[in-house]
Amino acid sequence: MNKLFSRTHVGSLELSHRVVLAPLTRMRAAEGNVPADLMVDYYS
Repeated sequence: MNKLFSRTHVGSLELSHRVVLAPLTRMRAAEGNVPADLMVDYYS
């Protein structure tokens, strides 16, 4: 459990823990996997 909450690097990012969630953009894309206006709110 200690390793889960330890610092790590992902590329150039330094994370204070290892609990991460990938962006859910594909679920919110319009037809043809085109980014929709909802993504502006999601990333804001």
